[in-house]
Amino acid sequence: MRFGIVQEAYFEKGSTLQRRYFDMVEEAVHAEKWGFDFYCTSEQHFGYSEEYETSRADKHHTQKSGAVASPESFLPFIAARTERIRLRPTSVVLLPFNHPARVAEWISTLDNLTNGRVDLGTARSNNLSTIQAFGVNPAVTKEIWRESLDFILKAFTEDPFTYEGKWFSFPNPRTLTPKPIQKPHPPFFVSASSVSTHRGAGELGIGAMTGGAIVGWQYVEEAAAAYCEAIKTATPLPGSTVNHSLGFFATRVNCALTTEEARRAIEDTALLFIDINIGPGGRYEQLAPTSPDYAYLQNIKEMQEHQTDLDYIMEKTPYVLFGTPDFLIEKFKRLEAMGYTEILLGIEGMSHENNMKAIEMLGRHVFPAFDRD
Repeated sequence: MRFGIVQEAYFEKGSTLQRRYFDMVEEAVHAEKWGFDFYCTSEQHFGYSEEYETSRADKHHTQKSGAVASPESFLPFIAARTERIRLRPTSVVLLPFNHPARVAEWISTLDNLTNGRVDLGTARSNNLSTIQAFGVNPAVTKEIWRESLDFILKAFTEDPFTYEGKWFSFPNPRTLTPKPIQKPHPPFFVSASSVSTHRGAGELGIGAMTGGAIVGWQYVEEAAAAYCEAIKTATPLPGSTVNHSLGFFATRVNCALTTEEARRAIEDTALLFIDINIGPGGRYEQLAPTSPDYAYLQNIKEMQEHQTDLDYIMEKTPYVLFGTPDFLIEKFKRLEAMGYTEILLGIEGMSHENNMKAIEMLGRHVFPAFDRD
């Protein structure tokens, strides 16, 4: 089992996004010290306005959403301050918004600078506001994502390379400069929310990172089963190899000596994050009707009815997880039994001090319960 930390620049009111960025760097260094295997951030654009936050959040919500709009700038800053931990954009390298040639260039450059510590995480976006801002039709994000994978793989593995597709055209031979250190290329991942995307990732032989778990444990198990079955007969992309990694993303995580202590630190950010995503008029409701590929997001009514009851949410889904080391070990073992080989831990929205405590508690008391080889 491998463990990663995921951060998206949520910060407390009274602080600033700049301060949060520097805290995230310190937390990444701390995560490396305490045995985390990889550090993740996601490409998020424009954040949330104060007006949105005030109109949607009740008095208990004290966090603000920032954004890491440029992981190609942020991750090298962390790379320079760490030595071992791998670096992975998760729901980034949002391929409908980024030309794949530029993605290949910055990933390969960072791979060289870190001597091969980079993963390539991709996504098609589950944020309608962002999709609209970049003028992309939600119905075509999946095919743009798929074509982008082919383009990037050719750039990584062929010299020179050309590409001709529906969305991208590179008819004249070009050489990617530099080429990546890792051979045949940095591992590919996709942020997967639907069961069909998990199955497709397995068929292509790329790693999957499960999101959207607010739907419930049954969905989490179905997603894992689809991936694990498909990966058995994977047909990797030409020039690639099979990446058997299946990761689960728990969006808000805290670990403390008592459940009460863990709840106090994480309750505000957990409630806000749930509200942003599944509350009335939230991200998922906005996106669900835009394309059949997003229709699964409609299956959240039960969770909407209990969205302020964190005990209910934690019983029904591992979307948010907080408690003692033994509690988290039990939940992570359940995920491991389903076939998950990675746990991505959203340690964010609490104070910097509490984030640091959670990182140490996990490394000291939870990780040793798992085979890390």
